[in-house]
Amino acid sequence: MEERLTIYDDQIDILVSRIRNLYNKNESKRIVISLAGVPGAGKTTFANRISSIFTNKIAKTMVISQDGYHLYRSELQVLSNSEEAIRRRGAPFTFNVKSFLKLISILKNKSDVIKVPSFDHKLKDPVEDDIIVDKDVSIIILEGNYVSLKDEIWNDISSYVDDTWFISTPESLVRSRIIKRHLDSGIASNEQEAIERADGSDLQNAKYIIENSKATNVLILTR
Repeated sequence: MEERLTIYDDQIDILVSRIRNLYNKNESKRIVISLAGVPGAGKTTFANRISSIFTNKIAKTMVISQDGYHLYRSELQVLSNSEEAIRRRGAPFTFNVKSFLKLISILKNKSDVIKVPSFDHKLKDPVEDDIIVDKDVSIIILEGNYVSLKDEIWNDISSYVDDTWFISTPESLVRSRIIKRHLDSGIASNEQEAIERADGSDLQNAKYIIENSKATNVLILTR
């Protein structure tokens, strides 16, 4: 088994070299990378930054978020545990993981244009076919809280990707980012409500991710 690589989030050249080597060996197929981490870890920011760098230094890269596979609110409302599902929205069981895995299973094929859902934070629901993966996209970064989970179906993601990453961020920084996010987005109307949300469902999900994720090929530490 390959020894786990541990780096800091500013050691970008190491990742460039790593993925360039993968790309040079597999130019006929897309390189797919999974990037997991807890809420507020900085996954989206890091994924977008590294995507731009890979595009400039290796080949056209794009980011696909797990968020487009949230269950619709209408779907949550008909679940047997609907009250808990609505309260815990964002937990693993509130995603359409089967559809997400189906997408991941075809991503390496560069011969077809692929349509992917996005997530509208104002509507608080997915938007179908909103993101286009063109044939010239050679590297995809799949970012999401749960893309390295050991849970049923989530566990199968790693069999379809070329490299697995996990970004680790100190809990104090994660908590402050989540509180700010809730205030900025209007999810919370005041700081106390934002704190309660962060310390409730968000950090509950974070604890679950840390305890139930597989060891990834690369561990990225936030300074």
